[in-house]
Amino acid sequence: MLQPRPDPSASASVSQAGWPGLIWAWVFDAEGRATPLGGRPLEAVLSDPEASVWLHFNLADLRGRDWIAERSPLPEGARTLLLEDDDHLSLVAEDGALVGVFADFRREFDHGTQDLARLRFVLSGPLLVTCRRHALHAVEEVRGALLSGRSFEGGGLGVLESIFENFAAQVGAVARELSGQIEKIEDRVVDETVAAEDVRLGPIRRTALKLNRQLGALRLHFSAFVDNAGEDQVPEAVAAMVERVALRLDTVGREIEAIQERARILQEEVAAKAAAETNRQLSALSGMTALFLPATLVTGLFGMNTHGLPFESSPSGFWLAFLCGGLGSAAVYLYLRWLGLMK
Repeated sequence: MLQPRPDPSASASVSQAGWPGLIWAWVFDAEGRATPLGGRPLEAVLSDPEASVWLHFNLADLRGRDWIAERSPLPEGARTLLLEDDDHLSLVAEDGALVGVFADFRREFDHGTQDLARLRFVLSGPLLVTCRRHALHAVEEVRGALLSGRSFEGGGLGVLESIFENFAAQVGAVARELSGQIEKIEDRVVDETVAAEDVRLGPIRRTALKLNRQLGALRLHFSAFVDNAGEDQVPEAVAAMVERVALRLDTVGREIEAIQERARILQEEVAAKAAAETNRQLSALSGMTALFLPATLVTGLFGMNTHGLPFESSPSGFWLAFLCGGLGSAAVYLYLRWLGLMK
């Protein structure tokens, strides 16, 4: 019988905490040092004014969804938004909590991918709850940093900002990779060392378009949140974090937009070169057709098999007919040159 594959992001803290659907749970002290929650009661940990907690759930486990809906110490509105099936990117304040849906790259067991998935999160005071259906790259990077002993100032707030920054850094890495590919194509196109039909800009434009859609929505939501920070009644530290992330997303968003524009311009140049090459070939073909038109006319006339044809009884009739065709082609050639249609 096939056994289910283990979750690549599962940690020892899951079995220690014993909560259904929980992938891991970390507790942060006042200096941002993290330790697994283990078997400690969540309420007791949250009662410590200097502690904060990060809970990460797998939404594919319905028991985890039930725990969040019925037992989690989150505001009711935040729980509702966290468990919604709507995967549209968002960022809102609900009962003083920061709630949103963020984009991240999916992660396989041993490598990252360029496929995008969703991370749902709620930051409510000292408690950060994140949920996903697939293993995510930025989340796994932050978990790896915790396992290596890194501290996160602000606890859950620092973790959430690091997740956002990791995603932006990953987008920046993809942008640099795409930019390098475009530069190579640009050099080959300018040097005319590649045929237009061999230029592969489709995958680059498709990747840039996919990323720009996500970044465009994220930039819109983060900018709107920053503009309305005074009305949302969130802590100043949260508002400052959102503003920093908004600036970072705006930077990488502009990089992706620049790549889209470069790819579009390069595509237009390649199309223009292809059209010019096609026109050149058609011009050459038309010229050859025009040059052979007199010869075709002569052979057609002399091939009618009727009496009274010129040179019919002459022993040099073939060469005379050939000369007529050649003179006609020469006349057409000179005429085309006079028109500037042939060199």
